[in-house]
Amino acid sequence: MNEMKRVLIIIAGTLAWFAVLALFAVSFHIASDWRIKIEGVPDGEAAVECGGDFTPPAVTAAFYGNILFRGGVPLTVAADGAVDASKVGEYVLRWRTSAFGTDAEAEYRVSVVDTTPPVITLVPEEREYILPGTAYDDPGFAAADIADGDITDRVRVDTEDDGKTLTLRYTVADSSGNGAEAERTVRYDDPIPPEIALLGDAEISFYAGREVFSEPGFTASDNVLGDIADRVKVEGEVDSGTPGTYVIKYSVEDDYGNRAEAVRTVTVVEPPKPRTVTVQKDYPVDGPIPDRVIYLTFDDGPGAYTAELLDVLKKHNVRATFFVTGNGDPSLIAREEAEGHSVGIHTMTHDYYSIYSSEEAFFADVWAINEIIKEQTGSYTTLLRFPGGSSNTVSRFNPGIMTRLTAAVVEAGFTYFDWNVTSGDAGGTTDTREVFLNVTGGISGKSAAVVLQHDIKGFSVAAVDDIIEWGLANGYVFLPLTPCSPTARHRVNN
Repeated sequence: MNEMKRVLIIIAGTLAWFAVLALFAVSFHIASDWRIKIEGVPDGEAAVECGGDFTPPAVTAAFYGNILFRGGVPLTVAADGAVDASKVGEYVLRWRTSAFGTDAEAEYRVSVVDTTPPVITLVPEEREYILPGTAYDDPGFAAADIADGDITDRVRVDTEDDGKTLTLRYTVADSSGNGAEAERTVRYDDPIPPEIALLGDAEISFYAGREVFSEPGFTASDNVLGDIADRVKVEGEVDSGTPGTYVIKYSVEDDYGNRAEAVRTVTVVEPPKPRTVTVQKDYPVDGPIPDRVIYLTFDDGPGAYTAELLDVLKKHNVRATFFVTGNGDPSLIAREEAEGHSVGIHTMTHDYYSIYSSEEAFFADVWAINEIIKEQTGSYTTLLRFPGGSSNTVSRFNPGIMTRLTAAVVEAGFTYFDWNVTSGDAGGTTDTREVFLNVTGGISGKSAAVVLQHDIKGFSVAAVDDIIEWGLANGYVFLPLTPCSPTARHRVNN
């Protein structure tokens, strides 16, 4: 019993001792103010520019007390977290430590931000200008951002074209909303002048009073604008009735001041006087002209039926008149002359458009055939019949030409003849009997009948034998034309 009591007393004493010690320890701890300090962590938050440098703070920790460890006992600090300054974002750095059952923690917030705008780089334009109206071929561009990297595909290009200058504006924004702009200006220019092309001849000449100058026209084109004929300025006038040299100037300018010019020279020539002819051959007239005369005349030969016709005339001892051309056998002209027939001028070519294109062309044709006549007969002739007659309308493409020619041939010494009886062999009929009826019907009632036939028409030549027999039977005399014969002239229609 005493032993148990002694044990209990020992236990109670021990517990009391521990209680005292615990109370002392608590009191000592409170009195010592034990604590852990983490130092070196900046206040607040940090902002770092993307792409910049970030150095984590040097953080330390120590255990402190007021009684013991007043100078601090260094502690090991565990760091958690890292900052990637190349990427925009929010980062948290943490430090932890513990000692004597006390834990401590600190943290630091870092924002990596992008406030730097992207950079747009333009590939230099090596051309000084581009032609107006051409599509612009951009030499290229690139865009880079400190955070987003290559953002060329985000670039927007807007253009403004005022006709003189092409402006290209490049804009881009990065993921943080930072924007950048660049501008390229390209000048339009056109160094190529337009072109003027004159229609017709650049040098024109004609005789005063015989033509009226009419502008042949022109074209003008530009490599940019296309057809600019409506811009052409024409300076100068032509007085078609006054001889002289006239200059007409054509000029045109494009939108860039390039100019083109052309010149046309028009020479109005003093008209030459028609060549005159002195006929060596005499045309005897034996007494007065009979009251009933038939003048058989044949145009457009010599031809395939001319020799046959000459045989018929010879059989009846009848003389006729041949208005010849440059076609056929010219030796037949010599036979016509030798057998007492009259030979007159019709035409060398029988090309209406050529003959009646001008007075000069007409007289050139006249003298060409008259030279052949002289070669075959020994002398020129003054007898003439106009192709188509003086009343023709085929010459109307040259207004007034027949009015001028009928006066000009007389002035030159020629006598021209038309007709007052037609056989119809120039298109009216191809029947020999009808030719006979046309001629005899036309002769009836006339004291002087100038008959028109063509010795190149076989059916017409075939009617001559009957026409002569009819005429002789009805008291007519057949004669060749001379400058003194009735001319049977028509009314001039041009």
